Amino acid sequence: MIRWTRRALIATLLAESLATAVIGWAAIPQRVEAPPRPCGTQSDMLVRSDPTLAPIRPADCGTVTQTPPEFTWPPLDGTHRYVVSLAHPDGHEESRDTPENWLVWDKPLPPGEYRWRVQVKGGEKGDVRRFRISADAVAFLVPGDDDALARAKRLPHPRTWADDESSPVEALKKERARGFAALLEEVEGKMHVQVQPEPRAESQNENYEDAIDEQKRTLNSALAWAVTKQRRYGEEAARRLTAQARWSTTGPISYKNNDTASRAVAWTLALGYDWTRDYLDAEQRAVVLAAIRARMHDMVEQIIARSDISRYPYDSHGNMTLTISAAISALMVGDIAEADEWFRRTVRTAVVWTSPWGGADGGFANGTMQGQWDTGANLLAWYVLRNAAGVDMARKDWVRNHARYLAYFVPPGAPAGLFGDEQEQRAQELRSRVGKGLAAFSPTPIATWYARQLSGEDTSRLELLLAPRMRPANDKLPAGTPNDAVFPSIGWAAMHSDLADPKRASVYFKSSPYGSYNHSHADQNSFVIDYKGERLAIQSGYYDDYGTPHWREWYKQTRSANAITFDGGHGQGIDGKQYAGEITRFESDDRHALAVGHAEKAYGGALTRAERTIAFERPNVVVVRDVLASETPHTWEWNIHALDKMKRYSDRKVAIVKGDAAMCVEMLEGPDVAFSQTDQFTVPPGRSSMEKRHPNQWHGVFATREKTPTAQFVARMTLGSDCSS
Repeated sequence: MIRWTRRALIATLLAESLATAVIGWAAIPQRVEAPPRPCGTQSDMLVRSDPTLAPIRPADCGTVTQTPPEFTWPPLDGTHRYVVSLAHPDGHEESRDTPENWLVWDKPLPPGEYRWRVQVKGGEKGDVRRFRISADAVAFLVPGDDDALARAKRLPHPRTWADDESSPVEALKKERARGFAALLEEVEGKMHVQVQPEPRAESQNENYEDAIDEQKRTLNSALAWAVTKQRRYGEEAARRLTAQARWSTTGPISYKNNDTASRAVAWTLALGYDWTRDYLDAEQRAVVLAAIRARMHDMVEQIIARSDISRYPYDSHGNMTLTISAAISALMVGDIAEADEWFRRTVRTAVVWTSPWGGADGGFANGTMQGQWDTGANLLAWYVLRNAAGVDMARKDWVRNHARYLAYFVPPGAPAGLFGDEQEQRAQELRSRVGKGLAAFSPTPIATWYARQLSGEDTSRLELLLAPRMRPANDKLPAGTPNDAVFPSIGWAAMHSDLADPKRASVYFKSSPYGSYNHSHADQNSFVIDYKGERLAIQSGYYDDYGTPHWREWYKQTRSANAITFDGGHGQGIDGKQYAGEITRFESDDRHALAVGHAEKAYGGALTRAERTIAFERPNVVVVRDVLASETPHTWEWNIHALDKMKRYSDRKVAIVKGDAAMCVEMLEGPDVAFSQTDQFTVPPGRSSMEKRHPNQWHGVFATREKTPTAQFVARMTLGSDCSS
């Protein structure tokens, strides 16, 4: 490990700036030895130009911590059968064939080095790729469809939870009694409330919220019946279930017109049926099952047959629908004839594409807020799949490592989220509910620590009431947990003064292979800095809805982030996975952390060099070095954003102050610049339910006074200083 002093750190970055100016943009020397042969350099049929096609997994030369790993690749056009050949560490080979562009291997694989290739059956062969299964890899064996189906059909309803001492129902009578009592009180208080009329508004959001409110009332009453067997709860659940079942499957909340609302109705009906089947009479069952059948038909056809989510897995709505459809299938086999086919088409597919937004490290590239929403929605489905289908998603590497991602990027005390839509929201209740539900389902040491630091969750929510029972655990951060982490699969890095301290200094950096696709923004090589529970260097703007003028013209743009723009705010391409970045170097020791990002692709060819190095010296100094080049001279802009107006000391020095947190920003090296700031957006946020949370923010720019084809900046940010001394 390299140990720097503060002066040496800054001197090193300044020296590297001068060196690159002399030798012509030479790359920073890497401290990782080159592999014995180039990794990821194949040029076969699997290498495709469309970045939204299914990825190649396992990644060439990668290390996996799950055995067996899932194999995925971009499909060829047309209908094919593929043969996957696997060479084991001892040299023997096996092969499997499949009509899909993915394969779930049917037995655990021992640790060691493997080689694999894909061939079109009777046709072209792909190149050989390599991966390693680590010695501590966790076994995650997905049962075959026949075995999983047989298991589900053997189970009586309710199938959502186990009928033994591990059942969460027992927890509702003991350690979760307070939350369950709150649920019962809610049910009692809503018994006089008329069943929600079928939503018919033209606004999809309004329909969705109306549908969700009724679904909460329905499922609460259904669970009340399942646990207490009190007739009035069964009557209330049946009344609401049958009313929702009669909502039109072709109207405003059909899957075609409002996919999320229709999915939520189908999920509510399936869970409610599972929990109240012993109360419903034959006519009521028939009404509910008919509605589930109609909505599931549309969901499965859309995500499997027509949109082909295995070909294009980066679909936030479709991916969630896939997981929910798999869980509904597991609940409905034996009750709906078509459910067997749904099960075969969705369960193993859902395992493979659990989260296409990150890899085995547990990362989620689509933003922390979207990640928490998705995980919160998935938890109940994972409970169902574990019990009803025997698919223990807690052992899948992404699920097992996801709490680590949350611990580093929305740690206890963090004042907001990061890098994507709704990044400005703190969402304390959601964060706590998801953190605790995930830790109960997949209780790793860091997940358990994280959950025990959180508070403010609604204990009456089903994700918590029905979670597996947690074992007693230590409240302290596991010994040896580093303060810094990089998640290569998503290109995010986190550097903290002390991860265990809620008043920590936190530096976040992003240069992502997911680019600005979907809920991600055009913010490659950008950073965010929090200190003492306050937002200092912020990602600016507000999520007033997907695709609004503010979202497109400010919130999504590079100029809204702490990143490089040129010529009056021009930046990276928006809404494209091809506008990507990459973290090419990451180092960390007990005093320092450093990350290097390259974002040339993000600028769509406008820049020939877009390199940013960000270094953090604990506890309070951040140094940022940018090396920029273009074939065309530009005015270069170093952007910085804050909640309140920055205090300007000179064109090279400003202070950001929020509460008792402060940061001095000083341009140490670089071209002659002029500093300016404004509290105006290019397009203001639209009117919405969040309107009262739309105060102005401040946007500062260090802009070069002359146009040049190259530029280098070195800036120092000192936390705890307002630049006055």
